[in-house]
Amino acid sequence: MRMELPPDPLRLEVQVCFSLSAAARAMVSLYKPVLEPLGLTHPQYLVMLGLWQDDRAGHQTTVTGLAARLLLDAGTLSPLLKRLERQGLVERRRASADGRVVELHLTDAGRGLRAEAEKVPAAVVEASGLTLAELDAARVATDRVVAAAQRAHRGGPVAADEPAAR
Repeated sequence: MRMELPPDPLRLEVQVCFSLSAAARAMVSLYKPVLEPLGLTHPQYLVMLGLWQDDRAGHQTTVTGLAARLLLDAGTLSPLLKRLERQGLVERRRASADGRVVELHLTDAGRGLRAEAEKVPAAVVEASGLTLAELDAARVATDRVVAAAQRAHRGGPVAADEPAAR
């Protein structure tokens, strides 16, 4: 399939990578003042979201599993977990069945923080000035871009309707 490129394909404004990068920085800057009272950075918030989700579903979380869901390598996730552990929100324990597996457990404080964090999404929506529908459309489009990039890295065909692996 041949696509039609813009007259100057190297213009900064037509680069998808620039738009996604700028959008990510802009959204994270909206989260920062909302997360500060919780004592969380944006990456720590993402970790906690995964842990809260698994905790509510009754699923055991492992470092490897959470890293895969967050699209991070374990080496990037580990320092985040150490800081959350120092804050008393998370505990890491070796699995009894397989000592190579590290399980993640929320502490009572980590579970308790969820109630305060429930206010974060509404505060960020309000701060953005966008509607929920607009933000959801951006998330869906971004998920498609992530999925396409993941397929390209695996060498597979890029289909436009497959969501990103989460």
